[in-house]
Amino acid sequence: MNAYCIIVDSRLMASRLPRCLATLKSAIQRFPGRVEIRVVSEDANPRLARLSRRFDARFEAIPQPSVGARGNEAAHRSPAEALVFPAPRGKLIDTWLTRADALLSGQQWDAVLFLSHDTTLPRGLVRLWRTTISPGTLCVHRDWFERIGGFDPALDETAYQDLVTRLRACQARVLEVPI
Repeated sequence: MNAYCIIVDSRLMASRLPRCLATLKSAIQRFPGRVEIRVVSEDANPRLARLSRRFDARFEAIPQPSVGARGNEAAHRSPAEALVFPAPRGKLIDTWLTRADALLSGQQWDAVLFLSHDTTLPRGLVRLWRTTISPGTLCVHRDWFERIGGFDPALDETAYQDLVTRLRACQARVLEVPI
């Protein structure tokens, strides 16, 4: 199994952070020592630090103004082979990490994007309605993340979607998995 670093930006998750951390904790209990959860915030926050410890996550204050810049710094600080960026409104099932590892191992796929059923609109309708699809939970090999330069440090809420778009433009093998 790859070593994973799950990077959770507290500003994106907002009030959903406790539920997200509870879901992540239950998923990683099957892989002791192979998965690390990092909660990042732009400033030191004792409440977030306590919440992170409660769910066996590591809290890091990264004084960067955007989601993209904080994500890049958190990824830089982690030695993990694969990086995971949970979707702010995404839902995950208990076996998502097992599925991600099976797909990323052996270089079958460069990235896996877990999408909720309600976000899988046909691309033609998305273009016609000019809406944006929620990016979903992204699992990506570190080498691809670094190859395309990580997140755009100027972006906030759209940083995840921009990363997926650039991965596809660079011919990375991105698999969308509805959950």
